[in-house]
Amino acid sequence: MSAGYANGQWDAQPGGFTPAGYYAWFKGTRPRVHWVKAVWNGWALPKHQFLGWVVAHEALNTAARLSTFGVDIEDKCSLCGLVSETIETLFCDCLYSRRTVLQRGVQIAMMLGLLYQVWQQRNKGRTENVLIRPEGVARIILEEMRTRVRARDRTTMTSAERDWLIRMRLIERYLVLCV
Repeated sequence: MSAGYANGQWDAQPGGFTPAGYYAWFKGTRPRVHWVKAVWNGWALPKHQFLGWVVAHEALNTAARLSTFGVDIEDKCSLCGLVSETIETLFCDCLYSRRTVLQRGVQIAMMLGLLYQVWQQRNKGRTENVLIRPEGVARIILEEMRTRVRARDRTTMTSAERDWLIRMRLIERYLVLCV
């Protein structure tokens, strides 16, 4: 705090001290990041948003990250067993993740739900030795999104959000035909 106070006045405030000026100085400036609107949007569930935030900060405790802290853990992906478990491989290269996306037509708006569910399955696989099939994960994501849509105030939706809702209904019809 003393760095912002010099010669009897706050450096950030030419007109003197104000709480707002102090807070602005204390908070500082941060670079804008490209993922903010994708993670903190009104459609995603809070648990999905949080996991998206953790992934964006590359702080997810994957096997590769845990091993850097000295944890003795199998480094292979617990979902497919084929690749070393990093954020990139878990969500992009893992056959389990790819099958979930490709077979169930998960849209970009559901990506955070996908991240969350793949992470949940990874944790269940490691701790409980239980794994839900990718088709079941896709159903869970759709059900969570359906619940979120029902809770949303439709009078405040933009046209893009209404279009997204229509696409989601089309995906649901496709799933009913496939299952």
